[in-house]
Amino acid sequence: MKNKKITIIPLMVLMALAAIGFTYALLSQTLTISGTATTGELEWEIVQGYTTNKDHGNDWNATNYPDTILTQLDKDIGSTIVNEKDSDGDGDLDTLEVNMTNVYPWYAEHIAFKVHCTGSVPLKIWKVIFKVDDTVIAEIYEEGTILLDLDGDGKNDTSIWWGNNFGKQMEFCGDLDMSFDIIILQDCPEGANLTFKVELVAIQWNEYENNVP
Repeated sequence: MKNKKITIIPLMVLMALAAIGFTYALLSQTLTISGTATTGELEWEIVQGYTTNKDHGNDWNATNYPDTILTQLDKDIGSTIVNEKDSDGDGDLDTLEVNMTNVYPWYAEHIAFKVHCTGSVPLKIWKVIFKVDDTVIAEIYEEGTILLDLDGDGKNDTSIWWGNNFGKQMEFCGDLDMSFDIIILQDCPEGANLTFKVELVAIQWNEYENNVP
């Protein structure tokens, strides 16, 4: 009898340990889920070859400023050349370089261009930065007029009226037409040569409202 009791006890212990081990094995199993996430791209560009300016032939004049109605003169004195630039070296044109030669008070110009969404993330034009060389002199977030001192003499010599399509959403392969007017003010010396850059910054469509001042 003693031998049977001794045999039964170890068997009960082994069964209990086996049950505990089985439970532990169940509780320690790992569930693994694998997958791939692909991020979108926020990409856009100024369309090369679509930029136009009004100065083809005789000059335009804005003597009734701030009235934006322009009249064409019978003389061709000043000139404006606009070039599209890639400011950050990513291969996309994001900046307009405006070169005005031999301009004078009330010389006027209208510049129009097209932007194109090349990325998969919808976007909106967030702000426009104005630079002389690489120095930021102003930035705007909405349609309206801004005065600039381009020659650095402490007096505003240029008025910019920015037109349309701030905050309008662009989908992949979508286009937007944008434009602005330039008017040279009275404090600009006659025959001035002025150069500035217009740099556009876009933002993800659902971040726009929270980031406009």
